[in-house]
Amino acid sequence: MKIYNLKTIKSDNTVRLSVSIDSEKLGCKELWFSTSEKFAHGLCETRLDGFLVGVIFPAMQYGENIHVEGCVSAKLLFNLNHYVVPILMAFFSSCKRIEITATETNSEQFDCSGVGTGFSGGVDSFCTVFDHYELVQDPNYKINSFLFLNVGSNGRGRTEEELLFAGKKFYRRYDYLRKFPNELGLDFIPLDSNLHSFHPWGHQLTHSLTSVSGALVMQNIYRKYFYASSGLSYLELFKFYEFLLNRDTALIDPILLPLLSTESIDFISDGAQYSRVEKILRIVDYEPVRRYLNVCVHYGESYENCSVCSKCCRTLMTLNLIGKLDEFAHLFDIRKYKKKAELEYVCQQVVRQNKDPFAKAVVKLAKEKGIKLPSPVISYFLVSLFNFARASLTLAVFSKIKTMLKLV
Repeated sequence: MKIYNLKTIKSDNTVRLSVSIDSEKLGCKELWFSTSEKFAHGLCETRLDGFLVGVIFPAMQYGENIHVEGCVSAKLLFNLNHYVVPILMAFFSSCKRIEITATETNSEQFDCSGVGTGFSGGVDSFCTVFDHYELVQDPNYKINSFLFLNVGSNGRGRTEEELLFAGKKFYRRYDYLRKFPNELGLDFIPLDSNLHSFHPWGHQLTHSLTSVSGALVMQNIYRKYFYASSGLSYLELFKFYEFLLNRDTALIDPILLPLLSTESIDFISDGAQYSRVEKILRIVDYEPVRRYLNVCVHYGESYENCSVCSKCCRTLMTLNLIGKLDEFAHLFDIRKYKKKAELEYVCQQVVRQNKDPFAKAVVKLAKEKGIKLPSPVISYFLVSLFNFARASLTLAVFSKIKTMLKLV
């Protein structure tokens, strides 16, 4: 795999930074990132660090060495070859050993003062904002801008239609979420991309790498970047590593992220000091959360919480257990959740509690609050019944059965 032909294209009010990717598996494709002209000064036009990190996982999947025709960080190149490649091989069995080379390396440290984080409105990002904007006074560690990325969380990019859909959703979410950074007087930088077209296995598997890729592209702004972990504590990462193995780079965030730092930008894995339940308890009374919490992972066009996807249900179950559900009724359709999703989701958590760290955490919280959940036997029966009905019956009949069971 070869990365070459770095170029900058200005069009209307946007600036696009792109490279050509020449791959035995993919052929010749363009990889690009773009932002508004207002933030174009942040685009790093002298190094290809962001593009390199963005394609390292695909290259390892295809067993293709990478050669960068251009300049990369000397520190990053060293760490990728000596540590990152072996780490990815160890935790993702489909990754193959590769060698990465570049025509030029540089150890220059850019002169920038940005302390950033990604802001999506979710529990993890809000917890990072609360800790490192509201509570921190040291300007060296206090967040002073937000980055909003389109690298997979808005939809897949396997086809041009999917890329177009994800792009539209990205800008809808950005327009909704920008109200919060505006209230704080902080920049909210949109960074669009087609990077997810290089990651057909989906966002969850490689989100750490793709998000870091975007931050490295904006390396002219940031000297520190907090990456919000995906909701598991340090202990949970160890206890449930088999659950995450081969399915989520979050498993290795505390190890991986510092190794993706360069001479100019320091990546900090933040949030693993808490479990997901602890995060919700930490931010539930943070006033902006009551207005902007956005956890949904459904594939529809809307940016609003659907109230029935896995992340909506996870959040709503926790809010219900701590007696805060009604306080979020303006952000979620509580009636829809209760009618269409709650019983099945609660039973799933009881069934999965010994394998799934999120399930174990909410079941434990229920016990601490003295709230009785369905027994494991009943839960297993109901989950099996739901699965059978979903596979065998029409949607209307399936919905009626769920409603009847809810009333029993």
